[in-house]
Amino acid sequence: MVAFFFVLAEVACWLLFIFATVGLWRLRYKPKEGLPIAVAYSIDVFIPTYSEPVQYLTMTLRAASRIKYDGPISRYVLDDAGRPEVEALAREYGFHYLSRPQSNVPNENAKSGNLNFGMRHSSGDLILVLDADQIAQPNIVNSLLGYMRFDSVAFVQSKQSYLTQEGDPFYNKSQIYYDIVQLGMDNNDTALSSGSGVLYRRKALDSIGGFVEWNIVEDLTTSYELHAHGWKSFYFPHALSRGLSPTSISGVYQQRGQWALDTMRIFLWDNPFFKKGLRFIARMEYSTVALSYICSAFIFPFFYLIPIWSYLTGNTILLRPELEFIVLRSVYFLVMVLATRYLCYGQQPGKQFRMLAGLFPIYMRGIIRAFFYPKGKKPSYCPNNASLRCTLAASSRSSFWAVFPQSCILLLNLTLPFVSLFAELCEPKIIAANVLISAIAIWSMSQVVWASLSPGEWEPEEDPENVYSLD
Repeated sequence: MVAFFFVLAEVACWLLFIFATVGLWRLRYKPKEGLPIAVAYSIDVFIPTYSEPVQYLTMTLRAASRIKYDGPISRYVLDDAGRPEVEALAREYGFHYLSRPQSNVPNENAKSGNLNFGMRHSSGDLILVLDADQIAQPNIVNSLLGYMRFDSVAFVQSKQSYLTQEGDPFYNKSQIYYDIVQLGMDNNDTALSSGSGVLYRRKALDSIGGFVEWNIVEDLTTSYELHAHGWKSFYFPHALSRGLSPTSISGVYQQRGQWALDTMRIFLWDNPFFKKGLRFIARMEYSTVALSYICSAFIFPFFYLIPIWSYLTGNTILLRPELEFIVLRSVYFLVMVLATRYLCYGQQPGKQFRMLAGLFPIYMRGIIRAFFYPKGKKPSYCPNNASLRCTLAASSRSSFWAVFPQSCILLLNLTLPFVSLFAELCEPKIIAANVLISAIAIWSMSQVVWASLSPGEWEPEEDPENVYSLD
Protein backbone atom coordinates (compact mmCIF):
# COMPACT_ATOMS: atom_id res chain seq x y z
CA MET A 1 0.00 0.00 0.00
CA VAL A 2 2.82 2.43 0.85
CA ALA A 3 4.50 1.61 -2.46
CA PHE A 4 1.25 2.31 -4.32
CA PHE A 5 0.96 5.76 -2.78
CA PHE A 6 4.64 6.34 -3.47
CA VAL A 7 4.01 5.79 -7.18
CA LEU A 8 1.02 8.15 -7.10
CA ALA A 9 3.15 10.78 -5.37
CA GLU A 10 5.85 10.42 -8.03
CA VAL A 11 3.24 10.87 -10.78
CA ALA A 12 1.90 14.03 -9.09
CA CYS A 13 5.40 15.51 -8.90
CA TRP A 14 6.03 14.72 -12.55
CA LEU A 15 2.75 16.36 -13.54
CA LEU A 16 3.74 19.47 -11.63
CA PHE A 17 7.14 19.53 -13.31
CA ILE A 18 5.64 19.07 -16.80
CA PHE A 19 2.96 21.71 -16.28
CA ALA A 20 5.54 24.15 -14.90
CA THR A 21 7.91 23.48 -17.79
CA VAL A 22 5.21 24.26 -20.35
CA GLY A 23 4.38 27.53 -18.59
CA LEU A 24 7.95 28.68 -17.99
CA TRP A 25 9.69 27.53 -21.13
CA ARG A 26 9.65 31.00 -22.64
CA LEU A 27 9.62 34.31 -20.78
CA ARG A 28 8.70 37.76 -22.04
CA TYR A 29 10.50 40.82 -20.75
CA LYS A 30 9.54 44.48 -20.97
CA PRO A 31 11.80 47.54 -20.86
CA LYS A 32 11.92 49.52 -17.64
CA GLU A 33 10.76 52.70 -19.39
CA GLY A 34 7.58 51.04 -20.62
CA LEU A 35 5.77 52.07 -23.81
CA PRO A 36 4.88 55.63 -24.89
CA ILE A 37 1.41 56.70 -23.81
CA ALA A 38 -0.94 56.55 -26.78
CA VAL A 39 -4.23 57.58 -25.14
CA ALA A 40 -4.72 60.01 -22.24
CA TYR A 41 -7.16 57.86 -20.30
CA SER A 42 -8.75 59.16 -17.14
CA ILE A 43 -7.36 57.40 -14.08
CA ASP A 44 -8.92 56.50 -10.73
CA VAL A 45 -6.57 55.50 -7.92
CA PHE A 46 -8.23 53.19 -5.38
CA ILE A 47 -6.73 52.56 -1.95
CA PRO A 48 -8.99 50.13 -0.07
CA THR A 49 -8.52 49.90 3.68
CA TYR A 50 -10.19 48.24 6.63
CA SER A 51 -8.18 48.01 9.84
CA GLU A 52 -4.63 48.69 8.74
CA PRO A 53 -2.68 50.96 11.12
CA VAL A 54 -3.03 54.64 10.24
CA GLN A 55 0.75 55.02 10.19
CA TYR A 56 0.94 52.64 7.20
CA LEU A 57 -1.94 54.34 5.47
CA THR A 58 -0.40 57.78 5.95
CA MET A 59 2.72 56.76 4.04
CA THR A 60 0.64 55.13 1.32
CA LEU A 61 -1.53 58.23 0.79
CA ARG A 62 1.46 60.54 0.85
CA ALA A 63 3.14 58.54 -1.90
CA ALA A 64 -0.07 58.16 -3.95
CA SER A 65 -0.66 61.92 -3.79
CA ARG A 66 2.67 62.36 -5.61
CA ILE A 67 1.85 60.10 -8.57
CA LYS A 68 2.63 62.01 -11.75
CA TYR A 69 0.26 61.99 -14.69
CA ASP A 70 -0.62 64.74 -17.16
CA GLY A 71 -4.11 63.44 -17.82
CA PRO A 72 -7.17 63.46 -15.53
CA ILE A 73 -6.57 61.54 -12.30
CA SER A 74 -8.77 61.12 -9.22
CA ARG A 75 -7.71 59.49 -5.96
CA TYR A 76 -10.00 57.58 -3.60
CA VAL A 77 -9.69 56.11 -0.14
CA LEU A 78 -12.18 53.26 0.26
CA ASP A 79 -12.56 52.87 4.02
CA ASP A 80 -14.55 49.83 5.06
CA ALA A 81 -14.04 50.65 8.73
CA GLY A 82 -15.57 54.14 8.53
CA ARG A 83 -12.86 55.64 10.74
CA PRO A 84 -12.98 59.44 11.26
CA GLU A 85 -9.17 59.65 11.44
CA VAL A 86 -8.91 57.97 8.03
CA GLU A 87 -11.46 60.39 6.57
CA ALA A 88 -9.45 63.31 7.92
CA LEU A 89 -6.26 61.83 6.49
CA ALA A 90 -7.87 61.39 3.09
CA ARG A 91 -9.01 65.02 3.04
CA GLU A 92 -5.55 66.16 4.10
CA TYR A 93 -3.93 64.56 1.06
CA GLY A 94 -6.65 65.53 -1.39
CA PHE A 95 -8.38 62.16 -1.74
CA HIS A 96 -12.07 61.46 -2.19
CA TYR A 97 -13.29 59.53 0.84
CA LEU A 98 -15.76 56.69 0.34
CA SER A 99 -17.01 54.41 3.10
CA ARG A 100 -19.66 51.73 3.00
CA PRO A 101 -20.39 52.01 6.75
CA GLN A 102 -20.86 55.78 6.48
CA SER A 103 -23.10 55.27 3.43
CA ASN A 104 -25.20 52.66 5.23
CA VAL A 105 -24.07 49.99 2.78
CA PRO A 106 -23.36 46.52 4.22
CA ASN A 107 -19.69 45.52 4.43
CA GLU A 108 -20.09 42.46 2.25
CA ASN A 109 -17.39 40.55 0.36
CA ALA A 110 -14.45 42.34 1.97
CA LYS A 111 -11.96 43.93 -0.43
CA SER A 112 -13.76 42.93 -3.64
CA GLY A 113 -17.01 44.42 -2.38
CA ASN A 114 -15.17 47.55 -1.30
CA LEU A 115 -13.57 47.95 -4.75
CA ASN A 116 -16.93 47.47 -6.48
CA PHE A 117 -18.39 50.14 -4.20
CA GLY A 118 -15.60 52.43 -5.36
CA MET A 119 -16.36 51.62 -9.00
CA ARG A 120 -19.99 52.63 -8.53
CA HIS A 121 -18.90 56.03 -7.24
CA SER A 122 -16.22 56.82 -9.82
CA SER A 123 -15.93 56.99 -13.59
CA GLY A 124 -12.27 56.79 -14.68
CA ASP A 125 -11.40 54.77 -17.77
CA LEU A 126 -8.69 52.94 -15.84
CA ILE A 127 -8.36 51.98 -12.17
CA LEU A 128 -5.06 51.75 -10.33
CA VAL A 129 -5.40 49.65 -7.16
CA LEU A 130 -2.92 50.04 -4.31
CA ASP A 131 -3.05 48.19 -1.00
CA ALA A 132 -3.08 50.26 2.17
CA ASP A 133 0.55 49.37 2.92
CA GLN A 134 1.92 49.88 -0.61
CA ILE A 135 4.06 52.92 -1.33
CA ALA A 136 3.85 53.76 -5.03
CA GLN A 137 6.56 55.39 -7.09
CA PRO A 138 5.56 58.67 -8.78
CA ASN A 139 5.98 57.09 -12.24
CA ILE A 140 3.69 54.11 -11.69
CA VAL A 141 0.90 55.32 -13.98
CA ASN A 142 3.20 56.55 -16.74
CA SER A 143 5.11 53.24 -16.71
CA LEU A 144 2.01 51.05 -17.04
CA LEU A 145 -0.32 53.18 -19.12
CA GLY A 146 1.42 52.64 -22.48
CA TYR A 147 0.43 48.97 -22.48
CA MET A 148 -3.24 49.92 -22.43
CA ARG A 149 -2.94 50.90 -26.09
CA PHE A 150 -3.93 47.30 -26.80
CA ASP A 151 -7.73 47.21 -26.50
CA SER A 152 -7.79 43.53 -25.51
CA VAL A 153 -5.66 44.08 -22.39
CA ALA A 154 -7.76 44.00 -19.22
CA PHE A 155 -4.98 44.88 -16.78
CA VAL A 156 -1.25 45.40 -16.36
CA GLN A 157 0.30 44.08 -13.16
CA SER A 158 3.58 45.54 -11.95
CA LYS A 159 6.16 43.52 -10.05
CA GLN A 160 5.58 43.37 -6.30
CA SER A 161 8.39 44.49 -4.01
CA TYR A 162 8.46 44.02 -0.25
CA LEU A 163 10.46 45.20 2.71
CA THR A 164 11.77 41.99 4.23
CA GLN A 165 13.85 40.72 7.09
CA GLU A 166 17.58 40.23 6.65
CA GLY A 167 18.11 37.27 4.37
CA ASP A 168 14.38 37.11 3.60
CA PRO A 169 13.93 33.89 5.63
CA PHE A 170 10.25 33.48 4.70
CA TYR A 171 11.01 34.08 1.01
CA ASN A 172 8.60 37.01 0.85
CA LYS A 173 10.34 38.39 -2.23
CA SER A 174 9.23 35.26 -4.13
CA GLN A 175 11.72 35.67 -6.96
CA ILE A 176 10.47 32.51 -8.67
CA TYR A 177 6.94 33.92 -8.90
CA TYR A 178 7.69 37.57 -9.63
CA ASP A 179 10.79 37.10 -11.80
CA ILE A 180 9.96 33.83 -13.56
CA VAL A 181 6.37 32.59 -13.29
CA GLN A 182 4.73 35.91 -14.07
CA LEU A 183 7.04 36.43 -17.08
CA GLY A 184 6.09 33.00 -18.38
CA MET A 185 2.41 33.76 -17.99
CA ASP A 186 2.94 37.17 -19.55
CA ASN A 187 4.35 35.42 -22.61
CA ASN A 188 0.92 33.82 -22.97
CA ASP A 189 -0.95 37.08 -22.19
CA THR A 190 -2.27 35.53 -18.97
CA ALA A 191 -0.32 37.31 -16.23
CA LEU A 192 -2.05 37.22 -12.85
CA SER A 193 -3.23 40.21 -10.87
CA SER A 194 -1.54 40.42 -7.48
CA GLY A 195 -4.15 42.86 -6.16
CA SER A 196 -1.88 45.89 -5.75
CA GLY A 197 0.20 47.94 -8.16
CA VAL A 198 -2.18 46.84 -10.89
CA LEU A 199 -3.87 49.00 -13.53
CA TYR A 200 -7.30 47.73 -14.64
CA ARG A 201 -9.44 48.70 -17.62
CA ARG A 202 -12.91 49.61 -16.34
CA LYS A 203 -14.53 48.31 -19.51
CA ALA A 204 -13.01 44.87 -18.85
CA LEU A 205 -14.20 44.83 -15.25
CA ASP A 206 -17.68 45.92 -16.33
CA SER A 207 -17.81 43.02 -18.78
CA ILE A 208 -17.62 40.50 -15.91
CA GLY A 209 -19.74 42.51 -13.47
CA GLY A 210 -16.85 44.12 -11.59
CA PHE A 211 -14.34 42.59 -9.22
CA VAL A 212 -15.29 38.96 -8.56
CA GLU A 213 -16.78 38.59 -5.08
CA TRP A 214 -17.41 34.86 -4.56
CA ASN A 215 -13.84 34.01 -3.57
CA ILE A 216 -11.84 35.32 -0.61
CA VAL A 217 -9.78 38.03 -2.27
CA GLU A 218 -10.36 39.53 -5.66
CA ASP A 219 -7.06 39.37 -7.53
CA LEU A 220 -6.68 35.74 -8.65
CA THR A 221 -10.38 35.13 -9.23
CA THR A 222 -10.88 38.37 -11.17
CA SER A 223 -7.88 37.45 -13.36
CA TYR A 224 -9.48 34.05 -13.90
CA GLU A 225 -12.83 35.46 -15.01
CA LEU A 226 -11.25 38.06 -17.27
CA HIS A 227 -9.15 35.44 -19.03
CA ALA A 228 -12.20 33.18 -19.39
CA HIS A 229 -14.03 36.10 -21.05
CA GLY A 230 -11.31 36.51 -23.68
CA TRP A 231 -9.37 39.37 -22.10
CA LYS A 232 -5.58 39.45 -22.01
CA SER A 233 -3.23 40.70 -19.32
CA PHE A 234 0.36 41.92 -19.18
CA TYR A 235 3.07 41.85 -16.55
CA PHE A 236 5.49 44.72 -16.04
CA PRO A 237 8.58 43.05 -14.48
CA HIS A 238 9.85 46.13 -12.65
CA ALA A 239 8.79 47.19 -9.17
CA LEU A 240 6.74 50.40 -9.06
CA SER A 241 5.58 50.10 -5.46
CA ARG A 242 6.78 48.54 -2.25
CA GLY A 243 4.87 47.01 0.62
CA LEU A 244 5.32 45.29 3.94
CA SER A 245 5.86 41.58 4.37
CA PRO A 246 5.02 39.41 7.39
CA THR A 247 7.90 38.90 9.83
CA SER A 248 6.39 36.10 11.93
CA ILE A 249 5.08 32.64 11.20
CA SER A 250 1.56 33.72 12.20
CA GLY A 251 1.62 36.47 9.58
CA VAL A 252 3.05 34.10 6.96
CA TYR A 253 0.41 31.49 7.76
CA GLN A 254 -2.35 34.07 7.45
CA GLN A 255 -1.11 35.30 4.08
CA ARG A 256 -0.14 32.00 2.46
CA GLY A 257 -3.13 30.19 3.90
CA GLN A 258 -5.50 32.64 2.22
CA TRP A 259 -3.67 32.24 -1.08
CA ALA A 260 -3.95 28.46 -0.89
CA LEU A 261 -7.62 28.53 0.08
CA ASP A 262 -8.39 30.99 -2.73
CA THR A 263 -6.64 28.85 -5.33
CA MET A 264 -8.15 25.58 -4.20
CA ARG A 265 -11.69 26.96 -4.10
CA ILE A 266 -11.27 27.81 -7.79
CA PHE A 267 -9.77 24.39 -8.53
CA LEU A 268 -12.53 22.50 -6.71
CA TRP A 269 -15.61 24.58 -7.51
CA ASP A 270 -14.76 26.26 -10.83
CA ASN A 271 -12.08 23.95 -12.24
CA PRO A 272 -9.86 25.39 -15.00
CA PHE A 273 -10.22 22.33 -17.24
CA PHE A 274 -13.99 22.78 -17.31
CA LYS A 275 -14.02 26.58 -17.39
CA LYS A 276 -15.83 27.83 -20.47
CA GLY A 277 -13.83 30.28 -22.59
CA LEU A 278 -10.43 29.62 -21.01
CA ARG A 279 -7.59 28.88 -23.42
CA PHE A 280 -5.76 25.56 -22.97
CA ILE A 281 -2.50 27.17 -21.88
CA ALA A 282 -4.41 29.16 -19.24
CA ARG A 283 -6.07 25.95 -18.02
CA MET A 284 -2.61 24.46 -17.49
CA GLU A 285 -1.24 27.57 -15.79
CA TYR A 286 -4.06 27.90 -13.29
CA SER A 287 -3.92 24.15 -12.61
CA THR A 288 -0.17 24.40 -12.00
CA VAL A 289 -0.76 26.80 -9.12
CA ALA A 290 -3.27 24.42 -7.54
CA LEU A 291 -1.06 21.38 -8.13
CA SER A 292 1.87 23.11 -6.43
CA TYR A 293 -0.26 23.52 -3.29
CA ILE A 294 -1.40 19.88 -3.44
CA CYS A 295 2.17 18.63 -3.74
CA SER A 296 3.33 20.95 -0.95
CA ALA A 297 0.53 19.93 1.40
CA PHE A 298 0.45 16.17 0.89
CA ILE A 299 3.06 14.81 -1.50
CA PHE A 300 6.27 16.23 -0.03
CA PRO A 301 5.34 15.36 3.59
CA PHE A 302 4.43 11.84 2.46
CA PHE A 303 7.91 11.38 1.00
CA TYR A 304 9.45 12.55 4.27
CA LEU A 305 7.37 10.12 6.34
CA ILE A 306 8.47 7.05 4.37
CA PRO A 307 11.98 6.95 5.96
CA ILE A 308 10.44 7.30 9.43
CA TRP A 309 8.13 4.36 8.68
CA SER A 310 11.09 2.29 7.47
CA TYR A 311 13.30 3.13 10.47
CA LEU A 312 10.58 2.13 12.93
CA THR A 313 9.19 -0.97 11.22
CA GLY A 314 12.11 -2.28 9.22
CA ASN A 315 9.87 -2.42 6.14
CA THR A 316 10.75 -1.05 2.72
CA ILE A 317 8.93 -0.28 -0.51
CA LEU A 318 11.90 -1.49 -2.61
CA LEU A 319 11.84 -4.64 -4.71
CA ARG A 320 15.27 -4.12 -6.24
CA PRO A 321 18.60 -4.00 -4.34
CA GLU A 322 19.05 -0.99 -2.05
CA LEU A 323 22.36 0.01 -3.65
CA GLU A 324 20.68 0.21 -7.03
CA PHE A 325 18.01 2.50 -5.55
CA ILE A 326 20.64 4.75 -3.93
CA VAL A 327 22.55 5.16 -7.20
CA LEU A 328 19.50 5.70 -9.40
CA ARG A 329 17.78 7.99 -6.92
CA SER A 330 20.91 10.10 -6.53
CA VAL A 331 21.25 10.50 -10.30
CA TYR A 332 17.54 11.30 -10.59
CA PHE A 333 17.79 13.88 -7.81
CA LEU A 334 20.82 15.56 -9.40
CA VAL A 335 19.14 15.73 -12.81
CA MET A 336 15.98 17.23 -11.31
CA VAL A 337 18.00 19.83 -9.40
CA LEU A 338 19.83 20.89 -12.56
CA ALA A 339 16.65 20.88 -14.64
CA THR A 340 14.77 22.96 -12.08
CA ARG A 341 17.61 25.43 -11.76
CA TYR A 342 17.71 25.80 -15.55
CA LEU A 343 13.94 26.16 -15.73
CA CYS A 344 13.96 28.84 -13.01
CA TYR A 345 16.94 30.70 -14.50
CA GLY A 346 18.90 30.30 -11.27
CA GLN A 347 16.44 32.33 -9.17
CA GLN A 348 16.87 30.36 -5.93
CA PRO A 349 14.54 27.43 -6.75
CA GLY A 350 15.87 25.63 -3.68
CA LYS A 351 14.65 28.36 -1.36
CA GLN A 352 11.26 28.36 -3.08
CA PHE A 353 11.02 24.59 -2.66
CA ARG A 354 11.94 24.77 1.03
CA MET A 355 9.16 27.28 1.66
CA LEU A 356 6.61 25.24 -0.29
CA ALA A 357 7.55 22.08 1.59
CA GLY A 358 8.02 23.79 4.94
CA LEU A 359 4.59 25.43 4.95
CA PHE A 360 2.74 22.16 4.34
CA PRO A 361 0.48 22.44 7.47
CA ILE A 362 -1.12 25.71 6.36
CA TYR A 363 -1.45 24.51 2.76
CA MET A 364 -3.01 21.27 3.97
CA ARG A 365 -5.47 23.24 6.07
CA GLY A 366 -6.31 25.51 3.13
CA ILE A 367 -7.01 22.57 0.82
CA ILE A 368 -9.19 20.79 3.37
CA ARG A 369 -11.12 23.99 4.14
CA ALA A 370 -11.76 24.53 0.42
CA PHE A 371 -13.96 21.42 0.35
CA PHE A 372 -16.29 23.04 2.89
CA TYR A 373 -16.61 26.39 1.12
CA PRO A 374 -18.27 26.03 -2.30
CA LYS A 375 -19.57 28.99 -4.21
CA GLY A 376 -22.11 30.83 -2.11
CA LYS A 377 -20.42 29.95 1.17
CA LYS A 378 -17.51 32.32 1.61
CA PRO A 379 -14.87 31.87 4.35
CA SER A 380 -13.81 34.73 6.59
CA TYR A 381 -11.06 37.09 5.48
CA CYS A 382 -8.40 39.03 7.38
CA PRO A 383 -6.38 41.68 5.49
CA ASN A 384 -2.64 41.24 5.55
CA ASN A 385 -0.88 43.63 7.91
CA ALA A 386 -4.24 44.55 9.38
CA SER A 387 -2.64 45.07 12.75
CA LEU A 388 0.77 45.07 14.36
CA ARG A 389 -0.05 41.59 15.63
CA CYS A 390 -0.02 40.36 12.04
CA THR A 391 3.36 41.78 11.14
CA LEU A 392 5.53 41.88 14.24
CA ALA A 393 7.26 38.85 15.71
CA ALA A 394 5.10 36.33 17.49
CA SER A 395 6.11 34.90 20.85
CA SER A 396 8.56 32.00 20.90
CA ARG A 397 5.89 29.75 22.40
CA SER A 398 3.28 30.35 19.67
CA SER A 399 5.95 30.08 16.99
CA PHE A 400 7.09 26.74 18.39
CA TRP A 401 3.60 25.23 18.21
CA ALA A 402 3.04 26.72 14.74
CA VAL A 403 5.96 24.71 13.36
CA PHE A 404 5.53 21.65 15.58
CA PRO A 405 4.68 19.29 12.65
CA GLN A 406 7.73 20.48 10.68
CA SER A 407 9.94 20.13 13.77
CA CYS A 408 8.74 16.56 14.30
CA ILE A 409 9.56 15.55 10.72
CA LEU A 410 12.95 17.23 11.00
CA LEU A 411 13.90 15.67 14.34
CA LEU A 412 12.61 12.19 13.52
CA ASN A 413 14.52 12.08 10.24
CA LEU A 414 17.59 13.35 12.06
CA THR A 415 17.58 10.91 14.99
CA LEU A 416 15.76 7.75 13.91
CA PRO A 417 18.48 6.46 11.56
CA PHE A 418 20.82 6.19 14.55
CA VAL A 419 18.14 4.89 16.91
CA SER A 420 17.06 2.28 14.38
CA LEU A 421 20.64 1.20 13.74
CA PHE A 422 21.62 0.79 17.38
CA ALA A 423 18.29 -0.75 18.40
CA GLU A 424 18.43 -3.06 15.38
CA LEU A 425 14.94 -2.04 14.29
CA CYS A 426 15.93 -1.96 10.64
CA GLU A 427 18.58 -3.51 8.43
CA PRO A 428 21.55 -1.19 7.75
CA LYS A 429 21.03 -1.41 3.98
CA ILE A 430 17.43 -0.19 4.36
CA ILE A 431 18.61 2.67 6.57
CA ALA A 432 21.22 3.59 3.97
CA ALA A 433 18.58 3.60 1.23
CA ASN A 434 16.47 6.11 3.18
CA VAL A 435 19.20 8.46 4.37
CA LEU A 436 19.11 10.61 1.22
CA ILE A 437 15.39 11.25 1.60
CA SER A 438 15.89 12.00 5.29
CA ALA A 439 18.61 14.52 4.42
CA ILE A 440 16.25 16.26 1.98
CA ALA A 441 13.51 16.28 4.64
CA ILE A 442 15.84 17.88 7.19
CA TRP A 443 17.00 20.46 4.65
CA SER A 444 13.41 21.23 3.56
CA MET A 445 11.94 21.66 7.06
CA SER A 446 14.85 23.53 8.64
CA GLN A 447 14.24 26.81 6.76
CA VAL A 448 10.74 27.43 8.13
CA VAL A 449 11.56 26.12 11.60
CA TRP A 450 14.63 28.32 11.98
CA ALA A 451 12.88 31.40 10.55
CA SER A 452 9.91 30.92 12.86
CA LEU A 453 11.97 30.57 16.02
CA SER A 454 14.32 33.44 15.10
CA PRO A 455 11.94 36.24 14.02
CA GLY A 456 13.22 39.69 13.16
CA GLU A 457 12.27 43.17 12.06
CA TRP A 458 12.29 44.51 8.52
CA GLU A 459 15.82 44.91 7.20
CA PRO A 460 16.92 48.52 7.86
CA GLU A 461 19.40 48.78 5.01
CA GLU A 462 16.56 48.22 2.57
CA ASP A 463 14.72 51.26 3.91
CA PRO A 464 17.21 54.15 3.56
CA GLU A 465 14.51 56.82 3.71
CA ASN A 466 12.88 55.24 6.77
CA VAL A 467 9.51 55.35 5.06
CA TYR A 468 8.37 52.20 6.82
CA SER A 469 9.44 53.21 10.32
CA LEU A 470 7.05 52.02 13.00
CA ASP A 471 8.21 54.70 15.43
